[in-house]
Amino acid sequence: MGILRLYIRLLLGVSWTLAVWCVRLAVWPSALFSEALDRRLRRRLVRGWGRGLARIIGMTVVVKGAPPPPPFYLVANHLSYIDVWLLAHTAGCAFVARGDVEHWPLIGIIAKSVYVLFIDRESRKDAVRVNRLIEHALSLQDGIAVFPESRISRGIDVEPFKSALIEPAVANKVPIHYATISYATAPGCPPASRVIGWWRPEPFFHHLFRLLRCRAYTATIEFGDTPLTGEDRKQLARELREAVRKPFVPLA
Repeated sequence: MGILRLYIRLLLGVSWTLAVWCVRLAVWPSALFSEALDRRLRRRLVRGWGRGLARIIGMTVVVKGAPPPPPFYLVANHLSYIDVWLLAHTAGCAFVARGDVEHWPLIGIIAKSVYVLFIDRESRKDAVRVNRLIEHALSLQDGIAVFPESRISRGIDVEPFKSALIEPAVANKVPIHYATISYATAPGCPPASRVIGWWRPEPFFHHLFRLLRCRAYTATIEFGDTPLTGEDRKQLARELREAVRKPFVPLA
């Protein structure tokens, strides 16, 4: 049954993604007239894609609190690439992703078309470049999500936040919203630490196939009530991490 579930979900997921991407390509020329309008259309498409994908892969989404209205700057803990699907579902935001994703077959091209920003995490110089792009997105009333742990954690705790990528918000006095992500698999399924977490050195598709075989799981995202502000980015990074840690539930 698990193998059949895998193939059905894989087929439906790819078909849904390609269908939404075709719509994206159809409306992309709107950027020639107004990039702000194109970003609004992109948000709606990304949110619809995330909601459709959640149903296909058996992900029940529990939302606590209210997603911030755009423009917004949002930080969250990072447990898996599924976090992107969850935030797309709930907030329709653009993301800052690790640089190698840009070169993944098909996935990289689709990501570019929806304004995903790619960063070389080992380069401080590249952080400066990405910060300028974040400022540009915020100026066009877009929403940006960042994972300031800078890598996928093991899910035992929320790792310390790197302060470099919150600099645009600090410099422009933009309030920083935060969200806490947690996962749990359905009874009888392998634990979330194995099915959801992707911190081990294993190929993407190896993990994806195991995920798609899982019958069902719940993704919980809790948005903070009040965004945080500050002039010291390192202190603000610590405060944001503590705010995200409070409701965090470690992966089983």
